[in-house]
Amino acid sequence: MIMMLVMIIICSLVVIPVLRYATAVTRSARVQQSKSMRIEAVKGGLRTALADPISLYKSCDAAGLTVSVALAEPLLTTKVASKCYKMNDVTASDPLNLRYAVATTQVGAAVPTDSAGTAFPGSGAAPASAWQASAFVTPKLNTVWAPDLPAHGLNQRSNSGYAMPTGFATCSVYFPGTYKDPLTITGSTPVFFTSGIYYFENTVRISGNANVVVGDGGTQGCSNDQEAAFYATNAPSTHNISGLGATFVFGSTGRLVIDNVTAGNTSIVFNQRYVAATDASTLSSAGVSIESVNGVISGGDQSDLTLAGFLSVPQSRVGGATITTAVSQSYVPSTLVPTAPIAPAVVPTNPLPIIDINLSTAATVNVIIPGYVSVPQGLVNVNVASVAAAANKTIQLAGGVLAASYTVTDQRPASFVLGLLNPIIQKIFKIVTITDTSIGAPVITSTAIVQVNQNGAYAVNSWAVQ
Repeated sequence: MIMMLVMIIICSLVVIPVLRYATAVTRSARVQQSKSMRIEAVKGGLRTALADPISLYKSCDAAGLTVSVALAEPLLTTKVASKCYKMNDVTASDPLNLRYAVATTQVGAAVPTDSAGTAFPGSGAAPASAWQASAFVTPKLNTVWAPDLPAHGLNQRSNSGYAMPTGFATCSVYFPGTYKDPLTITGSTPVFFTSGIYYFENTVRISGNANVVVGDGGTQGCSNDQEAAFYATNAPSTHNISGLGATFVFGSTGRLVIDNVTAGNTSIVFNQRYVAATDASTLSSAGVSIESVNGVISGGDQSDLTLAGFLSVPQSRVGGATITTAVSQSYVPSTLVPTAPIAPAVVPTNPLPIIDINLSTAATVNVIIPGYVSVPQGLVNVNVASVAAAANKTIQLAGGVLAASYTVTDQRPASFVLGLLNPIIQKIFKIVTITDTSIGAPVITSTAIVQVNQNGAYAVNSWAVQ
């Protein structure tokens, strides 16, 4: 009996501490599990915000350094709240290093009086080649940007586009390459041009109910580069998609016509063109929305365009690791050039405009071209037929324009920009996610500094969870 009591006492001295230890470990495990769940929940707040960076870019624009905007919460059992603060904006170009916003190359041609940004002071000056002393193939402070051409796909494309299959949004898709036939878009089926370089030798006309997005980026089209390349019905095996956004190059008789002759509400939006620094063959297209093939064919060879005392434009080159002539890369110089005046005439005969915008009715027309327009031997025309026709119009050639000359009616569109706006293309946000106070301690906070580009690219600069 005594031995049994002794054994019980000895066992209790061992078992009770073990039980206490087990209880403590279990309690600690529950605390750690709760903390781990809360840590992952606040991490989920950032991941949820970055799941749609373009929406984040837009929704957090209303925030400030001390003013927050509430964000969507992750669908988790652990309740958290997310909010963002805007720390900074970044413009497309350094404000202290801006090129001239608008320029003319034709002797006697003036820039529009209400152009945005600083106009080239040598616009219209004689001699005809004077402007070239201020021209460079890369943008620099107070210079005229005259970019090289990018390499383009030689694949000849159909002007009818490619349909997206059942299960995707209704959409007609085009791929980069060479287009020799006229291309007319007037129907109500949305149209998406995948990112890359498009070369046109004939008219591209946008009218009627056209709803067009050119290139992937901040403005979302009816499809995107990846879906179009993989799923468009009978999509070409060589799709030529490159970079982000698109550049239209016009040669021969190619030109862009936008009008509302065909009834309907018309929209064409270019997304800004971005190219990786390592992509030498198309790097010259970075920041360029539209450009022309310059020069003239003489005796089977390409040469500079020279109209004595009137217009002088160097022949286009194709940029890359090795600079080549445009003709050697299957480009044809634009033939839409003015004819020099012959005495006693004192004014030139203008060609068909290489960019031709004609607004004749009150229907809505939306034209957004954020990148550079370089057509130094061509004409840019913006014609508004009447006060009524000016209503419901947004025309923005906002990345800078170089042209031989301009014809812009005194009656302007309701919203009109021709020049250089230097838009904001990146925003830096602080995204804070915290566990809800209703679930008690421990309170876990996630704080991340994130830079988000207009086109949806993003980077997490720092991220702390505590």
